Amino acid sequence: MFKHDRIRAIRPELEAIVGPENIRTDEAEILMYSYDAGMARARPEAVITFTDTDQVAPVVRVLYRAGVPFLPRIAGTNLSGGTIPLKGGAILNLARLKKIRRIDTAAKVALVEPGVVNMELQRALEPFGFFYAPDPSSQKVSTIGGNIGENAGGPLCLKYGVTSDNVEQLEVVTPEGEIKTWSYRDPGPDLMSLMVGSEGTLGIITNAWLKILPIPAEIKTASAAFPSLESAMNAVTRIISDGIVPRALEAMDKVSLDAALGGKADRFPRGTEAVLIIELDGSDALQVGREVEKVEHICTANSCSAFKLASDEAERELLWQARKGAYPAMARLAPDVLVEDGVVPRPLLPQALRETREILSKYKLTAGLLFHAGDGNLHPNIIFDRRDIQEVKRVKKAGYEILKSCIKLGGTISGEHGVGVEKRVAMNWLYGREELEFFQKIKTAFDPAGLANPDKILPVATDQHVESGGLTSRTSLSPSARGIVDEMRLRAGSGARTAVTGLGTRLKPGRIMDGAKPLDLRTLNGLAVTDRANLTTRAEAGLSFKDLRRQLRNEGLYLDLPELEGSVGGLIASKVCPEMKEFLLGLEVITASGDLLELGGKTVKNVAGYDAIKLFCGSMGAYGVIIAATFALSAAPREWQAFPEPAAWDAFEPDSCHRRLKRQLDPGNLLNPWVYGDAKEGELPQ
Repeated sequence: MFKHDRIRAIRPELEAIVGPENIRTDEAEILMYSYDAGMARARPEAVITFTDTDQVAPVVRVLYRAGVPFLPRIAGTNLSGGTIPLKGGAILNLARLKKIRRIDTAAKVALVEPGVVNMELQRALEPFGFFYAPDPSSQKVSTIGGNIGENAGGPLCLKYGVTSDNVEQLEVVTPEGEIKTWSYRDPGPDLMSLMVGSEGTLGIITNAWLKILPIPAEIKTASAAFPSLESAMNAVTRIISDGIVPRALEAMDKVSLDAALGGKADRFPRGTEAVLIIELDGSDALQVGREVEKVEHICTANSCSAFKLASDEAERELLWQARKGAYPAMARLAPDVLVEDGVVPRPLLPQALRETREILSKYKLTAGLLFHAGDGNLHPNIIFDRRDIQEVKRVKKAGYEILKSCIKLGGTISGEHGVGVEKRVAMNWLYGREELEFFQKIKTAFDPAGLANPDKILPVATDQHVESGGLTSRTSLSPSARGIVDEMRLRAGSGARTAVTGLGTRLKPGRIMDGAKPLDLRTLNGLAVTDRANLTTRAEAGLSFKDLRRQLRNEGLYLDLPELEGSVGGLIASKVCPEMKEFLLGLEVITASGDLLELGGKTVKNVAGYDAIKLFCGSMGAYGVIIAATFALSAAPREWQAFPEPAAWDAFEPDSCHRRLKRQLDPGNLLNPWVYGDAKEGELPQ
């Protein structure tokens, strides 16, 4: 039971900040905020509405001091129960914070408040000839704050990246009420990117600086009909492997298509079981035209029965209405829809689809299959009636089996919908104990009182009875890597301090503290392991970046980064090239306690848990030892302009959040102790 008088005790303070009319505890308001687009339900004790971003931090300080849980909420369109107040407390309603403060086309940045609706931002940018790339299907109602909280994607993320790739800077109110402004370009660990996808559990976004892009001069949209999902997926794999990067590459099965058409004339041939929507863009009309011809040839070679270019904007809009309207169309067929969000490596999508269909058949369920085909991101929309208890049980079992299927195929449980409350238990299947404990340390560092959107993302006691980490397959380590792991465990046991070293291109010997024993990673220099079909590569940390690029070029593959001096691990740890984060899919890391962590993997989208991969960008070896990294590749080269190297080692000044993370992740200050500790003693300042 909640202590229902705890809001009453602080109500005068809250009213002084936001006004009496903006503190609501009446039953109607409580019921309105007791559910979201997921299946979970829970009642808040109060709803606090903000009319100015300056009100957020003072309110959070009052709630924190009183020990009252809180969570930010805007439209509530998330599909994982992320905005359900499981421990009561206060809903922080940010919906009125919807100003577009600045559109700077010269800097290609828009400054917006969290309540700005995604589509409204697009409409505001269009007269200037710009657009914001993340475009979730819910963009007519979902907000920028919610998109950041979930790290939303959308069709365009295939070419332009998900939300985390399109945020330049964030203003954040911490769970204790401090105001921080972070950019991924800041020296030191990337705290900004850690906020993206954290579902309000680490802080509250009050302002966002977003990357905006010029609208391409040429946009061509086509539809391709196929007699089977398998033939459609074969075409997708061939398109990507040929070096073509569509603006969007979406797929729908016949169930979704029929629902979306809603009785309208079917433009596709009889026997169509799958449809691809393929969109290409660029500044050169001839180049885009050549790519369209190549795509049509590939589709035809893979049994496409009809390939048609949209003749005008109206026809293009009809195609996208069908794709983005498929979920609400399925919702019209039954009272409820469960949307799963698993991801697998792209070449394994046909197998994932087969297994998904078998699971649905096993539980006698109907679903439309939608997927971001170019990303390996699968969305089965399962229709049901929550009033039928037995059907609800079957739906939940099917959903869990679909997620387990994705994990077994080397994928993940969420590509863009988050974990919230509804996928907490699945985190046990994806991660081992070490990774889950690492995530918990991140949560504790930012929210020591556990008040910010509590009991989300990470499993709680009631989830622990399910097998933990049973489906996670550990990467096969080279003998050199295994030796590094064993050495780190010995040092952790003895409390020995470590100076992490590689090729030496970034580490300045004068900074190394006396008594810190070097850990030379240059032996981690074996050949990279490349998955050409999936366009990914895994490289050990000691491998020269030049050698990695040379090996990839010999295979006709490219890592879209400029020429850099140093080792793979050293370049990540020193954040010489901040843009590297956009291509970094996975890390293998040894912690100060000797645990081996596998973070991320071979999927291009993953929002299951905190984005700890980005936290190691700029960490300077002080949070953990990077032993291998997995990168996304392309099948065609890309030109990069030179840009200045940030002075990461010299300019970094840890703030309170950095220090809290260090105390949680390395309480003995054993790794590169001079970065955070006293230059002589190496102790962590309080």
